[in-house]
Amino acid sequence: MHNIYDCVDAFSRLLDKQYKIVVGRKGVARTLYINFAKSDCFHLMGLQYLKDREELNKDRAKIFDEIKDRKIDAGHIEKSSFYGKIQDRIDMLPMLEMLFDSNDTIFKYNSHQNSFSMIQADYLMKNTIEMKNIFVFLSQESDNEYFCRSFFAQDKVDYSANQSKWTLLYKEKIDKSSGEKEILYDRLKKS
Repeated sequence: MHNIYDCVDAFSRLLDKQYKIVVGRKGVARTLYINFAKSDCFHLMGLQYLKDREELNKDRAKIFDEIKDRKIDAGHIEKSSFYGKIQDRIDMLPMLEMLFDSNDTIFKYNSHQNSFSMIQADYLMKNTIEMKNIFVFLSQESDNEYFCRSFFAQDKVDYSANQSKWTLLYKEKIDKSSGEKEILYDRLKKS
């Protein structure tokens, strides 16, 4: 079982990474650049659901730093009455980089198809980790720049049902500091 320290430590490695993903459908190609920010980690862990933890009622980037510096106690967070609601997220979030590195299933997300949900996103990534379907929702920040809006394991509802599946054409992981690029998938390369 993972804890909030594991989540923040794993997410820290993504702060200097960017993913470039090219998807296509019916002759149309789209390029998505996915970035990661400290403030995104709070929501991905589901900490907004822990209403009984006052130490989580401040700037989300600051909470990230306080967890990283061990100023927020993981044991205290786990004593929240609502912790059971986020345990799956906490357990899976340290695998987010692995999910991005290996994922090849992307849908254009239409929230009207899932009217039961409040999630507003542009794309949905679906992957299977430890025999569980994992969903990552991507939202547009600007132009072709995207961020992770939400992340969780499938419970009863398959959020990919009735969504338009796009074909992965190309994916690379970019180290923003060094500029190094690692090609993870290339369907566009001519043999």
